Amino acid sequence: MIKFVSKYIVLLSILTISIQIAAQDKHKEQKVKMITIVHSDSVNVNEETMPGIQFLRGNVVLKHDSAYMYCDSAYFDGNNNSFVAINNIKIIAPTEDALDTVYLYSDSLHYSGQKKLAEVRYNVVMIKDSMTLYTENLDYKMDENFGYYFDGGKTLNGQDTLISKYGYYYADLDELYFKDSVIVQNPKYTIYSDTLKHQTVEKISYLLGPTHIISKDTTSWMYSEFGWYNHITDMGKLTKNPLLVDGKKTLKGDSIFYNRNTGLGIAYHNVTIADSVQNIRLKGNLGKYYEKTESSVITDSALFISIQEKDSLFLHADTIHSIIDTLITKTDTTNFRLIKSYHKVKIFRKDFQAKCDSLVYTFLDSTIKLYYEPVFWSGSNQMTADYIEVQTDSNKVNQIIMQNNALIAAQVGTGSFNQIKGKKMIAHLRDNEIYLLDVLEDGGTIYYTIDKNILLGINKITCTNMAIHFVNNEMEDLIFYVNPTGIMYPPSDLSDAERKYKNFKWMIEYRPEKWQDVYIWKKQLSGKTE
Repeated sequence: MIKFVSKYIVLLSILTISIQIAAQDKHKEQKVKMITIVHSDSVNVNEETMPGIQFLRGNVVLKHDSAYMYCDSAYFDGNNNSFVAINNIKIIAPTEDALDTVYLYSDSLHYSGQKKLAEVRYNVVMIKDSMTLYTENLDYKMDENFGYYFDGGKTLNGQDTLISKYGYYYADLDELYFKDSVIVQNPKYTIYSDTLKHQTVEKISYLLGPTHIISKDTTSWMYSEFGWYNHITDMGKLTKNPLLVDGKKTLKGDSIFYNRNTGLGIAYHNVTIADSVQNIRLKGNLGKYYEKTESSVITDSALFISIQEKDSLFLHADTIHSIIDTLITKTDTTNFRLIKSYHKVKIFRKDFQAKCDSLVYTFLDSTIKLYYEPVFWSGSNQMTADYIEVQTDSNKVNQIIMQNNALIAAQVGTGSFNQIKGKKMIAHLRDNEIYLLDVLEDGGTIYYTIDKNILLGINKITCTNMAIHFVNNEMEDLIFYVNPTGIMYPPSDLSDAERKYKNFKWMIEYRPEKWQDVYIWKKQLSGKTE
């Protein structure tokens, strides 16, 4: 035990001596060098009025470490290792790697060799590579190659002019930090920021606070509280509360990538693309907006919303495009918006719902065109066909055109459905209810006659063309044209298959009951969805 303690004391003593020697060596390395007078046309000393001060006049050159300082005249205090320089100040200060140089110019300079601090005043200019900084007051730390101004400054860097109240320059890193009332002027845009870092070689601005980037040649502007913008490539990424505005259109998301050259903005996660003129919204988790064509595309939980006075329309699909199309006539040219939706399209509005594989919504005539296995629901009626076109006026459905294999069905009991079929059908609506149905070619009906909840019979009628009048969504009057034939069958005489047309399929599991259901393609009776 005694041997162990003795060894420990010896080891501790060796460590203590080593630390002391290292500290002494470090102190020697950090020993402050004295300022040296390299040249002066004249040197005067007046010990009575200014004891210890040498007055240097004419082509004065002083050196401290690797930095050279030039001036017309200076008061040199060798005892305190400092001087005050007057007129035509020039400082040449190499960077840490000695591969580059900072040049400082001013009218006045106070330099402390102890602090290695240059307090540069009046008409200050600092130059390094393509960066030139102008201010009235600047302090520069020679040992850190770090300068800062505190009462306003302006920096020129390539095509950019950067202005702020406070500025901090790190010469070794080629970085400027700007604080308070920051303005970056560029021929293409102006940046207004609270806090901004700027890389003078790569010419990238890093947004560190609330920032607006306003275009000069368009109506677009951007906002973010964090991110970056490359002044050479004209590309940037906004990552905190970002917003891209182009006239009456806006793009929002958790982050936005922007390419000014192509006018493309790409937003990621919680994306909203809004058009305040058309009163529409596109939502999803990946959205693209093209400024030059005013078009958009959105995917990943894509949702289109048409905001209407009494009720809004909600549409979901795998992919939704919003584009501008043009109608050219002999007398006029009209631009209008198209919404194109692809794959697993679902629509919900309180007065109607629909599904299909692809859809085109034309704002020119407020027409919704449904393609590939479309289904349209209105009230108790389900409408199917190879193609369905929904025409609206003042946000109300006034006509529905069903082309090829058209069929309307309404449930009247468990497993029982009134049905109307035709090659083509046109439903006329008033106050969102069908009041007239035109059946064109290959018409037919299967209609249940019920009295006091008792099924009396099943009518099966065929006719080339028919006109059917409705009251309260119920068939009231049928007018048959061209070779009508019909039989009323006792219920027991018809099998389940004979009670339905071959293209009939009740698809209530696809019908959305609320707007959130547009994300659910198919409901299962077990409660599962797909």
